[in-house]
Amino acid sequence: MPKQLERKVKYFLSSHYRGRAGVREALDHLLRFGSLALVGGMLRDISLFGNAGFKSDLDFVIIPYDLDEFDQYMTFSGAKRNRFGGYGISAQRWQIDVWPLQKSWAHVNGHVKINTINDLRKATFFNCDAIVYNVEHGNVRSHQGYFDDLDRKILEINLEPNPNPIGSSVRALRYALIKGFAWGPKLSSYVEETIDAVGWNALCEGEFRSFGTSYLDTLEHLQFMDGLRVHMASADNAFFDPKAYRRDVQLTLPHLFS
Repeated sequence: MPKQLERKVKYFLSSHYRGRAGVREALDHLLRFGSLALVGGMLRDISLFGNAGFKSDLDFVIIPYDLDEFDQYMTFSGAKRNRFGGYGISAQRWQIDVWPLQKSWAHVNGHVKINTINDLRKATFFNCDAIVYNVEHGNVRSHQGYFDDLDRKILEINLEPNPNPIGSSVRALRYALIKGFAWGPKLSSYVEETIDAVGWNALCEGEFRSFGTSYLDTLEHLQFMDGLRVHMASADNAFFDPKAYRRDVQLTLPHLFS
């Protein structure tokens, strides 16, 4: 599985199809300033759906040879500052976000010590994002069991502290509804506690603000919350499937027992 993913990523980064030449050009510029690693979402989605199924942003981390020089270049090149000390770059039809390694949120806030690219695997909220691809060496590194969990579509917390509980809960729901993931017990508890603290509407508003779409509205949220609480109170609360509470699913449930 890692070798298959490496081949798919190499193809993506070398292909001129669908505007990917712009990505390659941007990476060639960035590699002048340090070592680069592709992290998280792209690797997850290409593993699950292939290159044709990936349409999102590309997230990179750089270990700059000189941080000040890198920052100066990014400012001079017109890159836009994003949250937590990173930069956004437009590369034809693709959006690239890049962060200096030493500005990683988990590292800056003392949750994980990050000294190398491989340490980034310890700094992601979700287990499915705990994977890195070294751009220079063309290899993938992940935790043992990563691809088994991905194949089974099990979503769980990798590192709980994060700066955006609402955003993390929204993504957990979207990953379940769009990508087909079921939740492990730690994530189920986290989302339940977040909703209890801020309310369901805060998640819906956060989703639309961040993504411009409303997948959470497809849930019968009162039944979803009841089901989540019952699940968490049960002795066997290994996995929870939010998809079971979609409106269309709920409407057909009575027919299953007739």
